[in-house]
Amino acid sequence: MFSRRDFFRTTGLTAAAVGTMSFSPLSSSDKKTLAHLRSAVKFTRDGIDMHPLEYSDLLTRLAEEGKVPVDHYSRFGVVEQLEETFARMLGMESAVFMPTGTLANHIAVRKHAALRGGRRVIVQADSHLFNDSGDCAQTLSGLNLLPLAPGRTAFTLAEAQQAVATTAQGRVKNRVGVISIESPVRRHNNAMFPFEDMKRISAWARSQGIALHLDGARLYNALAHTGIPAPQYAALFDTVYVSMYKDFNAASGAILAGPAAFTRDLYQTRRMFGGGMPQVWPFAAVALHYAPTFLDDYKKAMAAANKLISLLNKDPRFRVERIPNGTNVFLLHLNGPDPAAFREKMLQKNIELPAPASEFNGFALKINTTLLRSTPEEVAGRMREE
Repeated sequence: MFSRRDFFRTTGLTAAAVGTMSFSPLSSSDKKTLAHLRSAVKFTRDGIDMHPLEYSDLLTRLAEEGKVPVDHYSRFGVVEQLEETFARMLGMESAVFMPTGTLANHIAVRKHAALRGGRRVIVQADSHLFNDSGDCAQTLSGLNLLPLAPGRTAFTLAEAQQAVATTAQGRVKNRVGVISIESPVRRHNNAMFPFEDMKRISAWARSQGIALHLDGARLYNALAHTGIPAPQYAALFDTVYVSMYKDFNAASGAILAGPAAFTRDLYQTRRMFGGGMPQVWPFAAVALHYAPTFLDDYKKAMAAANKLISLLNKDPRFRVERIPNGTNVFLLHLNGPDPAAFREKMLQKNIELPAPASEFNGFALKINTTLLRSTPEEVAGRMREE
């Protein structure tokens, strides 16, 4: 068996060794480009959406500082550090790296269903697992997803109880083994599943022997807006998935956290599904870099966003709409300007907007920490200039 100690002894790739490697300095042109990129205010993603030049420069600096001990098939090294960090942050016993959130959700509900002896899984009708995963749970694992609350962010305890009761009344014996909840919900502009509803559903599900999984891709947004500590949030669930690229700026990756007995051999399942990537340190190192400071920085960005919204709402050309029970998404309505032309104009001012919304004349803006690169007054000034 190839052990962790054997791996680092034979490769010699420790954090200190990587830190002694020599890297080419940036050209003056690259430095100017980087300065421009790092001053951009972006309303396009949950994270800061780094350009390849920004990303590679950060990796270089982390390697020079000796902060990138390499992994071996997505295990050990900086990946192990990332897993341990998020397990601790979430108050979970253990965590395992996954290349994507789709795989993290799939593997979680797959194993829960097998352990609980129930192949039916309750999900939100507008969840990522039901709509955006290519029916992976059904096709690859033979699970039966039961979608609830179409058109709404959350289902109620009564709706979950009715789904379980209906399943139990079938002529062929079957049962619900898992309840999966996504919060915040991307298809509802990152609105949150109400925490008190989750508490009621969690208590009842556990009394019924039903496993609970949280699709918390953007969980840390919800933590900032509710003020609820991560361990208290995660304690309602048996397993929790958190994206590494949405808030923590990695190029890809996910963390699936839960009991040690649950996660211990999931790297084998990960490999079975083609997710045992030979090295993922370029993802893990960046996520680990941003993890300790994200909550504090995000809260500062939201304070700046509130000031910016107040300033824009004073201008008759703009109206900013907040999402009920929302997090970092705001709807910017334009009273007059053509959205496509306005977007191009803002790009020239180093403000990046998403594609114009199809439902209204404006944009669904995502607030992230790039808003801290300027002041609300400066951003509002650039947006209000003729």
